[in-house]
Amino acid sequence: MVNIQDKGLLIKILKKMKSTIIKTVFVLFIGAGLAFTIKQSKLIDPIKTAAVFQGYDEYGYTFSFEDEEGDEDVITFETISEKILKIYNLKDDKFVEQKFEITYDYKVSDDEIETPVLQSIKKIE
Repeated sequence: MVNIQDKGLLIKILKKMKSTIIKTVFVLFIGAGLAFTIKQSKLIDPIKTAAVFQGYDEYGYTFSFEDEEGDEDVITFETISEKILKIYNLKDDKFVEQKFEITYDYKVSDDEIETPVLQSIKKIE
């Protein structure tokens, strides 16, 4: 038979367990909710290629290159970091028709739009 003191202790233990379970479930739901709502941009592995600078206009900085199939293709970077522009002022026409080794990737937005991002550039002599 359980005495009154043991019943009181048992009730306290059960209340504490209930409180702990409720807190744990609450934290799990909050964590799962945040995991689905935090916006994350995805980056694709960098691509390195030799490319010829075609110029700068209102759309950005355009380079032409040969793709995997041997066809000529172009890529336009809407913006380029200040760090790169300090090394090569691509707004200056003196770099038009110059050959560069470029490394770039694509930033993929939540709505799956790919935007090319220039990571590095080196003039090929």
